[in-house]
Amino acid sequence: MSCIQKIKVAISASVLAITCGFSLPTLAEAVEQTVRIEVTKPADGGQCQVQAVFKGDHDNCSNDAAKGRADCSKDTGCVCTRQEKHVTWQINDKQSFSIAFDQGSANPFVTKGDSECNFKSNKKGKLRCRVKGKDVPRGDYKYSISVPECPSIQSHIKIY
Repeated sequence: MSCIQKIKVAISASVLAITCGFSLPTLAEAVEQTVRIEVTKPADGGQCQVQAVFKGDHDNCSNDAAKGRADCSKDTGCVCTRQEKHVTWQINDKQSFSIAFDQGSANPFVTKGDSECNFKSNKKGKLRCRVKGKDVPRGDYKYSISVPECPSIQSHIKIY
């Protein structure tokens, strides 16, 4: 390999490394998270059971800023997000449900204007809320998920 070819390869490798370095923060960008609410009704007619789980292709909790899943289990529906992003809850069989921030920190979602979150599902069994702007404090936000005729369950959202 000639000296000129070695220089071209070195320059190409440097440009590629710089490009990848600038694109890594983009890859770590938070995306909308979906909490899936599953309701099971026993065949013997007993009380229904509600479970919230996170199943997603992109897990925001894996971002360094979110500090992992040590205190945020997928099996309880915990998701990680940041300001200005949306969280969606979706229930099977298009049932109605609601969420309520009844413990811990105050509600992190928009409460006024066009993006107001009313915390009740639509007719398709979905609820989508946008996290408030830059003034919402980082931390855990605990809430209850209520499905008619079933006991409520607890989950939380990590805002980072």
